Amino acid sequence: MPRLREPSVPELRQKAEKALSSNHIGAARTHLEALLRVAREVDDRLFAHRHLAELCLEHDPWNAALHVRQILKLEPGDDVAEALMGLCQALLGNYEAAVAYYRRAAQANPDMPWYHHNVGHLLDVALDRPAEARPHLERAHRLEPEHDELTASLAHCVARLGDLDEARKLALEAAERAPHHDEHHELLDWIEQGAPDPSEPRDRSRDHLTSIEGGHDRDDEVRLAFERGMESAGFSRAELEAARRMWRDFTARRAVRTHKPAVLAAAVEYAVALVHKRQGSTQATIARRYGVNPNSLSQRYSELREVLDLRPSDPRYCSAR
Repeated sequence: MPRLREPSVPELRQKAEKALSSNHIGAARTHLEALLRVAREVDDRLFAHRHLAELCLEHDPWNAALHVRQILKLEPGDDVAEALMGLCQALLGNYEAAVAYYRRAAQANPDMPWYHHNVGHLLDVALDRPAEARPHLERAHRLEPEHDELTASLAHCVARLGDLDEARKLALEAAERAPHHDEHHELLDWIEQGAPDPSEPRDRSRDHLTSIEGGHDRDDEVRLAFERGMESAGFSRAELEAARRMWRDFTARRAVRTHKPAVLAAAVEYAVALVHKRQGSTQATIARRYGVNPNSLSQRYSELREVLDLRPSDPRYCSAR
């Protein structure tokens, strides 16, 4: 009986991308793991490790951390990988380690507010060191002063340090920017009561490390952001028009609220890249280019995929190039 030919690296990568685009998680993991067994080029190995880390993160952060460790061996100092390792460690409850990784991410990319925020948030909530947390949260707030989550985290820390007037001002700003965010109103109420110590221990250390969006309708800002981003990345006219159609279809079905248009813009680009099977367009690389949290991108992409029922090579968005 003739021996079956083993798939080549390009074939395995193509199969993995197809499975990822159709949300066939089991098949994607199988192809990515097979790719790791045979791939020798750094780019192929990074592709497999990054996607396996993203697939494992929520349900198996330990295994995700193992893949991120390999990324950092291949690309030392990669700020996205350092931050992803920070999130893995936070999910595992290793808060000191998480802070250390987020510090390294912030050193590598000091203009990314989420890295500074996550250092401060963990120091404040998980490690009970609000005085040490405050400079990090203040820096995140300076970098992104209009983001409600960053403002709320700083308000919480400032209140714990006894500066109730400043905390009240910040909490009110957060609540006004995101009026439907119940936690902001709870935070404001807590500050109005004098920021008393909670009667029961709270473990909010992992809150807001991955989901940091919400707010006002900014359809045009999102469209302009992905148009600029995709043009700079060399997307074709057909791909750009597919992104516009996808965005129009999405906003026709769902009201959009976001304080971070770049997150939705990055998600649109990622969705188009999957439909058009563009190699090298991972969530991590796109997130880095837009300056957003990769996990926020992933959440928004999942929303796009669900609302639009996206399929591989979706004919609605896969015009001939």
